[in-house]
Amino acid sequence: MEKLRIGIVGTGSIAHAHLNAYQQFADQCEVVAVADVFVEKAQEFARQIGESVRAYGDYREMLANEDIDLVSVCTPPFNHASIAIDALQAGKHVWVEKPIAPSLADCDQMIAAAERAGRVLAGVFQNRYRPEFLKAKHLLKGGAMGRLVLAKSDCLWWRGRSYYDLWWRGTWDKECGGVTINHAVHMIDAMLWLAGERVVSVYAEMDTYTHDVEVEDLSCAILRFESGAMASLVNTVCAHQNTDRIEITCEHADLTLPALNIFAMRPFPNGFGEPDTQRIEELRTIADTAPVSPYGGHAAQLQNVLDAIHTGRQPEVSGAEARKSLEVITAIYKSASTGQRVTLPLSPDDPFYTTDGLRANIKRHPAPPKT
Repeated sequence: MEKLRIGIVGTGSIAHAHLNAYQQFADQCEVVAVADVFVEKAQEFARQIGESVRAYGDYREMLANEDIDLVSVCTPPFNHASIAIDALQAGKHVWVEKPIAPSLADCDQMIAAAERAGRVLAGVFQNRYRPEFLKAKHLLKGGAMGRLVLAKSDCLWWRGRSYYDLWWRGTWDKECGGVTINHAVHMIDAMLWLAGERVVSVYAEMDTYTHDVEVEDLSCAILRFESGAMASLVNTVCAHQNTDRIEITCEHADLTLPALNIFAMRPFPNGFGEPDTQRIEELRTIADTAPVSPYGGHAAQLQNVLDAIHTGRQPEVSGAEARKSLEVITAIYKSASTGQRVTLPLSPDDPFYTTDGLRANIKRHPAPPKT
């Protein structure tokens, strides 16, 4: 099998995760070119890979000059769509870092470009491929836990104020949002994927508490699924515990992540109860039959992207799949800005559908006065 030739656009910290993933599939992939608006960074990154790797200050020159099969988009969110669409139109497959796009309109344009070009468009959500997450999904899909009742995603991260000193962070223009779209998106996507149901409404609040930036550093949301089940989301970079957690409550049992814990109760006659150790063991046995990837991080997802390219099938995290969490996040921004419950799906004539419309209509409710 001939190796796929890889180009990486953007050489910040996340580009190293992509490079590491490609290097784990050295029999299938070869990084041949990199591009960054700061050409010196591209040149240094290229030197770290090998003498034959070429560096560009303009990704469009890279697309024109290099024989590339797959492009990794590792830039700030504001130009994900333009780079991806240019690469797709040039006949390249594309793997885009989160968030896949700053708006639903941009995402839909990317999906349409991939369809026209007959190329793979994939978003990065590597958490889905962590062994414990795959086991949880296998257990939930099998139905042994019963119907979904409640899902929770808590992204309780911490970032110091200097985190936002980087030129593109903390702005609606370049980062295209705050903690909800750029940090919690991983947990939101994983929770929605595990729940496996369509979200029909969102109510949310957001504000900025401990960072001097335009974007939110805290948001909270309540979701309603099509089945009637509910979900809660708490997203922040103000939490000193610096951790995250997903909880899924079903009719017969609960589970929590990232360490997979399973809970089940059996009732006493008076309605109280005790842990049902037999059911827990049975559910754990089912979970342990899930196929898991031998790879970690981005490499675990890259394996699926490569399989999609070779077979012509859609990747598991296709553009349409990555869009699901983006729509929920857009609804969070709309609800927090308007103070109203938002019903889904959002239509193309919605004021928050486009990038310009979202920026024009975004509004934070005032936080309590700082003391």
